[in-house]
Amino acid sequence: MNESDQLAQALYHENLYNFARRAFEDLNPGVTFSGDRYVRAICYALERVYRGEVKRLIITLPPRHLKSQVASVAFPAWVLGQDPSERLICASYAASLSETFGYQSRFVMQQPWYKATFPKTRFSSAKPAVDEQRTTRNGWRISTSTGGTLTGKGGDIILIDDAMKAEDAHSETKRESTWSWFCNTVISRLDNQKEGAIVVVAQRLHEDDLIGRLLQQENWEVLHLPAIEEEDQIVPIADGLNWARKTGVPLDSARVGLDELARIKLELGTNAFEAQYMLRPTLPGGNLIKLDWFGRYQGKPDRSQYEAIVQSWDVAAIPGETNDWCVCTTWGMVGRYVDLLHAHRKQHILPDLMNAATGLDKVWQPSLILVEKASSGIGLGQSLRDLGLAHVHALDPRGSKVLRMSLQSPKLERGEVRLPTAAPWLKGFLDEVLAFPNGKHDDQVDTMSQILKALDRRPREIRGISRYKN
Repeated sequence: MNESDQLAQALYHENLYNFARRAFEDLNPGVTFSGDRYVRAICYALERVYRGEVKRLIITLPPRHLKSQVASVAFPAWVLGQDPSERLICASYAASLSETFGYQSRFVMQQPWYKATFPKTRFSSAKPAVDEQRTTRNGWRISTSTGGTLTGKGGDIILIDDAMKAEDAHSETKRESTWSWFCNTVISRLDNQKEGAIVVVAQRLHEDDLIGRLLQQENWEVLHLPAIEEEDQIVPIADGLNWARKTGVPLDSARVGLDELARIKLELGTNAFEAQYMLRPTLPGGNLIKLDWFGRYQGKPDRSQYEAIVQSWDVAAIPGETNDWCVCTTWGMVGRYVDLLHAHRKQHILPDLMNAATGLDKVWQPSLILVEKASSGIGLGQSLRDLGLAHVHALDPRGSKVLRMSLQSPKLERGEVRLPTAAPWLKGFLDEVLAFPNGKHDDQVDTMSQILKALDRRPREIRGISRYKN
């Protein structure tokens, strides 16, 4: 072994950052490593966990910024290199994702340079499983998923990397389930409650996500790394060495600069961007939809100017003063725009509902009628098809109302949804939409998210190209 190899091994052994960079080369051949200073900050924080200086650590940073390769892949491999008797539990929202990180960590530990750097660390079997890698010193790296059981298994360090996927964040049930798993399973799995450590690494998804709840406790150290720094801060990156991060500077400008972040914001929408990239989610009660997002069109709508007309129904179960309304919104498709042409909102019993639906179909002659596949909507859709209206289609409303609208909000923010400058029903529509989700009713919002979701699924057919034409 030459002097250069010995020096490299010493650097990998003593410094997680150098180790993570070397692991990156094997995991991403031909890809340039970037993000020097913020990766140093993450590695230093994790080193302090291993040294026992930090017992509870939160690291927040945007997606696609190497958090998993550093925290879930390189860190466990480095810790087992330092001490092959260490026991780590690594969790992510899905078993398949957690096992992917386990596979990558195992891959690093099987490389010749790793074995030369850490000669005392060896797997106890020739082909260790991706979800449970044991060493000859009875240490291990166990992979599990959020909600997974860990009966009979414990650890010195528990690392949670993205406890929830983004589309689940607006589900109160799933947030509660994640919190229950953390409180009832994770905490009890530390072998030594006094010396053990828990690390949570994630992008932010919701004000009430796991990190949001943990931040209410005082015993967590936090490394907060938004995509664009909002105020000057001093970030430790080594013993006695700090990084002075300046306001307005991107986290990794070489790879994701201000122009790229602006494009991502346009694609994701402000709400998702603020949560996932700027790490400051807000409760969905406050102005989920903004008035200035809507475009405007002039004059009375002319059916002939549109490529297709689509109606979207949300049907109430029982008419009554305290119940929701039966709503049908009619939309025109032209180019990249979706124009709201009419909003029908009334409490109906079934015979009146059928009359209203067939009447609106006759007036607008839509290419497609969407009916929510739930409650009374199922009956309405079937009744209309029985009358020979073959262009009626049911749409399954998956996820919460807030989630469904949140996923479609980028279209609004880009100005692709237009409203008339004046209409007798316009104020009622805007009052409900701008109050969502804190308003008393949300039926018109549901019809809007339904039509926008349908555009994602089959835009060519909806725009009247083939079978949906009368």
